[in-house]
Amino acid sequence: MESSDDAIVSKTLDGTVLTWNAAAERIFGYSADEMVGSSIYKLIPPELHDDERDILARIGQGEHLAHFETIRRHKSGALIPVELSISPIQDDSGTVIGASSIKRDISDRKRALETSARLAAIVESSEDAIISKALDGTVLTWNAAAERMYGYRAPEIIGRSIYDLVPTDLRSEEHSILERVGRGEHVAHYDTRRCRKDGTQLDISLTLSPIRDESGGIAGA
Repeated sequence: MESSDDAIVSKTLDGTVLTWNAAAERIFGYSADEMVGSSIYKLIPPELHDDERDILARIGQGEHLAHFETIRRHKSGALIPVELSISPIQDDSGTVIGASSIKRDISDRKRALETSARLAAIVESSEDAIISKALDGTVLTWNAAAERMYGYRAPEIIGRSIYDLVPTDLRSEEHSILERVGRGEHVAHYDTRRCRKDGTQLDISLTLSPIRDESGGIAGA
């Protein structure tokens, strides 16, 4: 409990806090002395009190609740998104006498999802064709501007090869560009030609950047 990065808290079925680990202190700002013996409702926004009473009633019936998201309040008043798992505490006779909860601060995860959603909105609203592909040329994503420019809808092209857009006489050029990106290079404002779905060719200016995975390896372009 003390070495966990997650807040681990035990409480009676009326919400009185029994134990409060070091991670709970870090996440919520209250020391163990401040919380042990106090009500867990101190952490819960008033509009969620009924939810907590319902949860404690279910725990009292022996249920386990795993990995659901809710909101808790820091000592400062700031609201914290958390992922919560709660299990019954039983005495020697098997009677449920309390609840043990594991609370994980998911603020970083929420921020990452919000950032991802904003970036996705930017990509979709761009006037430029924005395409991602694996280093072998397999198309991974395809925005609305790419649909307008090339004539392929996303379901038609995702999973196919980017070489379907490249004139036959320029395929070695595309291969060379992908090799450069695979080495970590950025290719900016490269003038070339690409093919629309109807076979007509477009003069385009191409900018490519590496896509890196969590370990820093280059996973695509």
